[in-house]
Amino acid sequence: MFLTITDAAQKRIEKAENKHPGKLSFYYESKIGCECGNTGIFTLRLLDHEDKDMDGSLDTTIGQLPIQEWSLSYLDEEMTLDYKPEKNTLVLKGQSGLINPNVIVTDEDGKLVL
Repeated sequence: MFLTITDAAQKRIEKAENKHPGKLSFYYESKIGCECGNTGIFTLRLLDHEDKDMDGSLDTTIGQLPIQEWSLSYLDEEMTLDYKPEKNTLVLKGQSGLINPNVIVTDEDGKLVL
């Protein structure tokens, strides 16, 4: 499994990291409604502390990112994270199509950073 993070997305992530330093992780937010099937969304989370739930890793163009191991089943083998300036969003796509049209960057409490 591999995530290509485009240069434009990397710049957007760096802007968030400048506002809120922390260890970048790929987080599956499943606390939004029922927890049956794939009802969550993937976000980027900047962690201030080690998170025991981040027990897996995802290979990317910027190195390995911590991820919840169980959430890997919701991802494709090959994916791309890109930044769309016209919508001011990070977009996650895979071989199966659009995974998340608006990947947000949060702090470890889930508060929006950027």
